[in-house]
Amino acid sequence: MKKTKNNTMLSGAAILMVTGVVAKILSALYRVPLQNIVGNTGFYVYQQVYPIYGIGMVLALSGWPMFISKIVSEQPDAIHARFVVRRLFWLLSLISLIIFIGLYGFALNIAQLMADSNLAPVIQSVAWMFLFMPFLTIGRGFSQGQMDMRPTAVSQLVEQIVRVVIIIGVAIYAALVHWNVYHMGMWAMAGAPIAAFFATGTMFSTLKKIWEPESMPMTTPSPDYQWRQLLKRLWQEGGLVAMIAAMLVILQLMDAFSLKKLLVHGGMVASNAEALKGVYDRGQPLIQLGMVLATSLGTALLPNLRGYFIEQKHQVFKHDFAISLRLSLVLALGATGGMIAIMPQLNQVLFNSRQGNGALSMYMLVILPATLILVIVTVLQAMDKINGIRGSIWGAMILKYGLNVILVPKFGIVGASVATLLALIPVLVFVIYRVPSDLWQMMHISRVIGQMVRITLMMTVVVKLTTILGDWIFGVSRGASSLTLLVAIVFGASLFVWLINRQNVLTREEWQLLPKGSGLYQRLNKEEK
Repeated sequence: MKKTKNNTMLSGAAILMVTGVVAKILSALYRVPLQNIVGNTGFYVYQQVYPIYGIGMVLALSGWPMFISKIVSEQPDAIHARFVVRRLFWLLSLISLIIFIGLYGFALNIAQLMADSNLAPVIQSVAWMFLFMPFLTIGRGFSQGQMDMRPTAVSQLVEQIVRVVIIIGVAIYAALVHWNVYHMGMWAMAGAPIAAFFATGTMFSTLKKIWEPESMPMTTPSPDYQWRQLLKRLWQEGGLVAMIAAMLVILQLMDAFSLKKLLVHGGMVASNAEALKGVYDRGQPLIQLGMVLATSLGTALLPNLRGYFIEQKHQVFKHDFAISLRLSLVLALGATGGMIAIMPQLNQVLFNSRQGNGALSMYMLVILPATLILVIVTVLQAMDKINGIRGSIWGAMILKYGLNVILVPKFGIVGASVATLLALIPVLVFVIYRVPSDLWQMMHISRVIGQMVRITLMMTVVVKLTTILGDWIFGVSRGASSLTLLVAIVFGASLFVWLINRQNVLTREEWQLLPKGSGLYQRLNKEEK
């Protein structure tokens, strides 16, 4: 019975992981045609308000549903589970209504804090999505608590597809009828509540199950599930998970409130500052793409860790921790070095200009600390060692804003990129410090870091030389840059894989966890023999 439950849990985790990867790729890729259609200023309008959507999405997808699933799993039977989830629904409805009223009623004030009062209708447009949050949250959390991940996976996929279709459709229509960028932004952001409505529709059977009449009376509920206790746990546990998942989005929100006004303060005309903020925002989908594989593979083994910790299987726990972190480190460094090396060509192919290459290259350095933080925090959650993490993220927010104030007027968007990187370093140091020292022993951290730094530098230099040569041979048009980019990616990836194998950075078991890794490992080592 226990084995069947574990298999169900692993299968469900795999479904969520695959769906999450697809949703993240969709979320990153749609912004490329969006920027191409609406331009830098139009992209700025969308990205200014995007962090509000991003925080709401995290609350409804991971933060609160994970907490609710935990509450459901604690209940002795289905009657108690439905009772607690209904109570949580009313609490979440109250919270969502307060957020909606705050965003909609104070949209102009928020827009003025962003130094652009024209953003008010765009903020009001996205505010409507929060009214659907209680339905999505309890539906996802209740089904996850019963080890059924399909409703969450389906709703997530439907939500992303509907939203992306609406956004791109609005952008094309806006270009055809010559809407101004703010009107376009308002209707593009309307995709969020519309998509949430469709996602809620996919949860209908789950929601119906939660509200079905009880056939027998329930015993007196535990004092732990009184209104005040539930609200406290919702904030402490669900809020922490959401903060961790939304860490980069929260830092983007700091940029939304400070970057434009600081660029203007530094002597830039407002319209130019908006366009430059749009250039800076190109880095966000690139970071998302750079982190997808590293975080997905790095956390693939982590659903098991909680079970190993409870059962005190220390050696297996150490083994899976080492694999998770080593894979994350290898893939994050590879993505960082590769992105920096191909940035001019990548920027031009995706966004039709090479503007902001320096700032975007600096921004790509965020991939490494952000990936490691997310993976290590997941491990700490499995070990119940989460004290202080919330404070470190609040500290990162304050540090990010303060560094923006210091660096942006002097260094522009390069300063904003540096500020994001520096804000994440203390969080990374803190979460590393929280990991027990004996867990690092099996990883051989010094050797792995030394090898990977050498390999990444070598790959980055060689790929950079390849792109310079490609520009000289093929030219620097968008089409020519596409050819250079293709050659550089194939050559760089091949070199990176060959060097990792040559230096024995990964074990055979770790190779097998990579996409097509087993066949690749056999081919590489067969050739060497």
